[in-house]
Parts: sequence; C-alpha cells; structure tokens
Amino acid sequence: MNQQNLKTTKQLGLLGSIFGGLLIGLPVIPLAASAAPSSALNPCPRIFYEEPHNNRVLVPQGCPPNAATLRQQGQVSGEQTTPAAPGVTGVTPIQPPLPETRQNPITTITPIAGTVNVRIKNNTNARVSYQAIGHTEPRSLAGREEIVLQGLPTPVTITMVREDGGLLQVQPASDSPEGVLTVLLDETTNVNNSRSALRIQQDGQVFLN
Repeated sequence: MNQQNLKTTKQLGLLGSIFGGLLIGLPVIPLAASAAPSSALNPCPRIFYEEPHNNRVLVPQGCPPNAATLRQQGQVSGEQTTPAAPGVTGVTPIQPPLPETRQNPITTITPIAGTVNVRIKNNTNARVSYQAIGHTEPRSLAGREEIVLQGLPTPVTITMVREDGGLLQVQPASDSPEGVLTVLLDETTNVNNSRSALRIQQDGQVFLN
C-alpha cells in the first residue's frame, strides 16, 4: 500500500470514528433530558428541617423525620421524647388531627370540582411565612397584606408561621364567597389560641392545629 492510499485510509478511519461517536452520543440527549428533575414540587422541602418548622411541623409520610416528627413518634410509642432545641420550648408540632380524635371543624367550605381558593389576610405587623404543603414553595406575606391561593386540590394543609417567632391566631372570616375560604391572621399573646396549620378535608371541613 503506497503512502497516498495509507493516508486516505487513515482519514476514512478518523471520519468513521467521529461519526460513530456522534451516533453513539445521539440517544444520550433525550435520555438526559428525561432524567432532568421534573417540575413537580418536592414533597419534602428543606423548610421542614429549618427552624421554627423543624420543631413545629410534622413532615408528610415518606419524608425523613425532623425533630417534631421524632418527638411525636416518641410520644406515640411511649418512648422518652427528644428535648426541643434551645429557645423552642413548649412548642406543639403541627399535625392535622386524626379522624377519630379530631375536634369539630371550625368551618366548612364547598369545594368546586375538588378544589378551593384560600385568601390569607395578614392583620399583624409581622411578616408571615406560609406554604400549601405539596403545592407551593414557602412564601412570605408582609404585614397588613393578603394573598389568594387559587385552585388548591383537597385535601390540603397550609402552614403559617410568623417570621419574628411571635404567636399567630388563625380564624375564618364569615363573609367568604362560595368556593373561597378567607382566613384572618391576628396577633395573640395566648399560646392556647396560637395556631400554625390549617387543614381542609376533601369534604370541605376545615380544622386548625
């Protein structure tokens, strides 16, 4: 084989390697795209493991337990409970009441096509962190402002915590239109009146914790 033929053979081999690499690489592109994180929200957001939620909010089933969940599990099993973090004493974990032990609903809303709208009116002077678990990321609502969460599928739990660590009283308004639940957030000094979670059942019954 002369030098010219040898050079041509090497060039063809080089081109074959390049095109072969491209052909091998092509199927990887759609696979990588399909493996990208979906747009679905994380059911176990990091806020569950940050204060004050770490010691106040029970994580959904299937999530790694936080301090509040571990403390609640200890109470259920009869084991010694884990002490609360420094500066967080006498805090009750947020948990929708069990059907057989829950209190009477504070109000009832009529879902429309299985969804409800929730208007949150912050009557305090403090910013309030709120989240519709599994449907929104944690958000902040300034004092004296309001927000409407639209099209929330029931059942749904909404957490509301004052960012300054103060107590928060949650109560429904009596003049809400059909399919809309208006909740009023007010300051309180009575720990027994303080609530941080609102649960809307599939049948429209509303509970506070």
